[in-house]
Amino acid sequence: MPGHDYRPVDYDRLYYRLDLEPGASEAEIKHHYRHLAQILHPDKWRHPTAASMRWADDQFKRVKEARELLEAYWSVHHAPPVSRAALSVAQAEQLHAQMQSLLAQRERVRSELDALRAERTHTLDEIRHMQRERDALRGELAELRDDAHDNPNGPQREAAQQAVDAPARQGGVRDFLFAKFDDPSRGWLLTISASVFACLVIFVVAHLAVGLLFAPIARFEAGRWLANVVQWVLVAGGVVLVFGWGWAQRTLYRAARAGREHAVALPAAEARNRVSAALRHEPHYGAEWSIEGYEAAPDDAQFAVRATLRFAPGSHAAVRRYTVTFRCQARTTGAAQTALAYDFSVAAPSWWLVPAARVVRDLRKRLDADLGAPR
Repeated sequence: MPGHDYRPVDYDRLYYRLDLEPGASEAEIKHHYRHLAQILHPDKWRHPTAASMRWADDQFKRVKEARELLEAYWSVHHAPPVSRAALSVAQAEQLHAQMQSLLAQRERVRSELDALRAERTHTLDEIRHMQRERDALRGELAELRDDAHDNPNGPQREAAQQAVDAPARQGGVRDFLFAKFDDPSRGWLLTISASVFACLVIFVVAHLAVGLLFAPIARFEAGRWLANVVQWVLVAGGVVLVFGWGWAQRTLYRAARAGREHAVALPAAEARNRVSAALRHEPHYGAEWSIEGYEAAPDDAQFAVRATLRFAPGSHAAVRRYTVTFRCQARTTGAAQTALAYDFSVAAPSWWLVPAARVVRDLRKRLDADLGAPR
């Protein structure tokens, strides 16, 4: 006894066999069946080749089967069939697994969206903080500008005028010597020669000084040993002081050379903002720059700034004996072109300029990075 076929009937597919849309009436089923039978019936088929006859016979059987199944459904239910194929156990498990995967993906996307929202909130907070800082800086600059207009002969006006009129003031012997040291062809040889000469001079001076001071006790073994120790201590201290002073002078020379008037591919207002931002980031000794003079043209075509940094390296509670003064001037030379110049002056103990030179070096590097190196 043949087994019963429990597979569900796809009535939509049966409608498509009859060239009908799902849900067509019983009359439309009969009409389309007759039309297709007139074409596909073996007695009516007009292409009597073997392959063509087999194809037409197969199609006629499929059309006939579709008509019989649909008419049988209509005779029982008197309504168009709704074809929804039942799912097997394997299909149901597969669909459940897909649903679980979609739910997990939805949770993952939701967590990513939450992270993006948190990042957006943090970014907005940073933007608001930067806007507040910008507004505070603009207020400070506006106050300085008002003071300059109210007191044209006051100290701020004088400071601004000094910045406007300040050329590259470092010159003379120092610039001549360091220009030779920075020469790519012979600079290394001059640097080595000057270093050796300085070491020899320091050694000779220390030897003579120790010889004069320790001459009475040089006859004893302990006296000679003490004299040698003192001599090498003096040599080491002299080398540190001389080479530290030389490095500081070379740094100040390079800062003065970089600050000579040069073209910057920025409008004057943007150059002013970048100079102000560079001054506000001083990492050394917990000190900050203070703007003591500012003057700008009404149309922002030119400006002049004078800022001062006071600090005392090694002790925050000590009196601030070191002072670095920064002066900058700029004027518009084109649509997006500005001629900018700046210089430094240092008030510090002449025997140890290294801390002030570090401040000048770092500020110069920030200005070169933000404004573009001088051309």
